[in-house]
Amino acid sequence: MISLSSNYPVLADQQAVFKSITDSHCTTYNEWFTVKPAAGNQEDRHVAAGWISRSGPAISTDRVFMAISGHQAIIVALLAASLQGTAIAVDEFTYSNFLTIARLLNIQLIGCKTDEKGMLPSALEAASAQHNVRGIYIMPTVNNPTGVVMPLERRLELIDIARKNGQIIIDDDAYGFLDDNPPANFAQLAPDLGWYIYSLSKPFAPDVKVAFIAAPEQYKEQIIMLLKLTSSNPSTFFTRFVSTAITSGELEKLILRKREEGKYRQMKTREVLSGFEVYGHENGFHCWLKLPAGITSAVLYASLLQAGVEVMPGTIFAAPGVSVGEYIRIAMGAERDMSRVTEGLEIIKKLIC
Repeated sequence: MISLSSNYPVLADQQAVFKSITDSHCTTYNEWFTVKPAAGNQEDRHVAAGWISRSGPAISTDRVFMAISGHQAIIVALLAASLQGTAIAVDEFTYSNFLTIARLLNIQLIGCKTDEKGMLPSALEAASAQHNVRGIYIMPTVNNPTGVVMPLERRLELIDIARKNGQIIIDDDAYGFLDDNPPANFAQLAPDLGWYIYSLSKPFAPDVKVAFIAAPEQYKEQIIMLLKLTSSNPSTFFTRFVSTAITSGELEKLILRKREEGKYRQMKTREVLSGFEVYGHENGFHCWLKLPAGITSAVLYASLLQAGVEVMPGTIFAAPGVSVGEYIRIAMGAERDMSRVTEGLEIIKKLIC
């Protein structure tokens, strides 16, 4: 089976980076055997704060917490802000696992129309007027699945609306590392209402179980309590590993290489699918393919499975009640060998022609 569904971009020789970091990192192994603060070591939080502040105003260490995954960070944010059982605005197409988390927490999702800049302010205004929207969840920098990057002006417009309505904004930055010059994140732009989540599973690898949370100061006690209840404390092995990768410059080098590889794979994908409507970030490891008239994502998904190719049908990214055409998401990061990606793309092309 050719995997064009999972999207964890891992470079073929990436293990060499891991080894060099681990060799130096393991000299401090004695630190791993004691219980650490639920929010993470102060030193690691300080390194994290610097890392996530690179695109704009500095985020203070006191506002930064260490989680064991992006999913845990999202759940902690929702519970700390008491959003369970409330209404949250999302893009019309958004992260599929967030839709599942929302269902588990009895959260009503209000899909908002988007354009090439992300969520429309007019759509958020309308949703806020019609529903008691308490929060906004977005992936503004290299959106999953569309690849859109929201410009600074649009971010500021959404902040004005959120502040007026007493809403928080959760900025999930799973793929933002792929953008060459990302705008400031929402925790930087709106410290009073902006949350920011940065998981290391995509910039580094899926087994690096660390995510950073930046949050408004008033939620500190709730966040620490929830981190303690859901994971006791973050893994010192991984948090120190990540700090070493950041301070040594190795993570930045790896990210630059992933951007180059993403650009190459995005370009090759568009070459194979030339003539079709393909959307995606220029450095992205996924693209959003609009299907020709008469082809549904459900039928194509089943046909592709029979042909030995797995993709993601667009319906799993759609907010409840949203119906804006037929799409599939194609991920080019799981297969190490680009020739297998190309083989899968050719099969897709054959089935939609």
